[in-house]
Amino acid sequence: MAPRIAIVGGGITGLAAAYRLQQHSQKSPLEIHLYEASARAGGTLQSVRRDGCPDCFISDKPRGVELCRELGLESELIGTRTENRRSFIVRNDRLVPVPEGFYLIGPSKLRPFLESPIISWKGKLRALAEPLVSKRKDPDESLASFVRRRFGQEMLEGYAQPLLGGIYAADPERLSLRATFPKFLEMEEKYGSVLLGLKKKSQEETAAVREASGARYRLFVTLKNGMETLSKTLLKKLSLSTIHVNSPIQEIRRTVEGRWQLVLSS
Repeated sequence: MAPRIAIVGGGITGLAAAYRLQQHSQKSPLEIHLYEASARAGGTLQSVRRDGCPDCFISDKPRGVELCRELGLESELIGTRTENRRSFIVRNDRLVPVPEGFYLIGPSKLRPFLESPIISWKGKLRALAEPLVSKRKDPDESLASFVRRRFGQEMLEGYAQPLLGGIYAADPERLSLRATFPKFLEMEEKYGSVLLGLKKKSQEETAAVREASGARYRLFVTLKNGMETLSKTLLKKLSLSTIHVNSPIQEIRRTVEGRWQLVLSS
């Protein structure tokens, strides 16, 4: 009897795992079942084209690119346009470039930050007063709480919310600072200020901060019709009997015989 394998969750990780197991089963038979709670597999990889701009991923993590090549999608991979290799934030219905030297929640260069229209002068002055804010004793706090406390509400809404929330596809109010960006906590502890911490980094780290607004964007690639192409292609490669949508798993438990049992909500 072929070993039975269950994969819980039909996002890109689950689909890639099922694909790898299916390849393996050609040499050694496996019975593979993937359970997805929603009506579609693919997870957060759901592409919506808007003004011709699809989402992207990082090419220096080679498994993503290698999987695209393996699935015959290499010809569809595209990089960023040279003139747009930096972050932009929507302000008053238009794209505004993130100021040069701005690193996620704070500026390492004063002039570009002051010249940027992303937040008001009141918000900028509040942000520049960050070195005057006292350290907090709590071992951890939310990302939003930390930015609000040290830089003010405008910096949270104008910069941190779109930049950091975009990285994690999550609400900064619910993200642990220590779990996501512990370096900022270390800067507060060591220098008493994130701004001073950014200024006093080593030459190598400062170069990395400068790249944060531009050069690193050469690393971003995508598929010309959006990232959902990857999950759709994986689905086409998988046996239809493998995929079970609308099948939320209610419980995973161990039987007396030492086997695993999955209980569906149905």
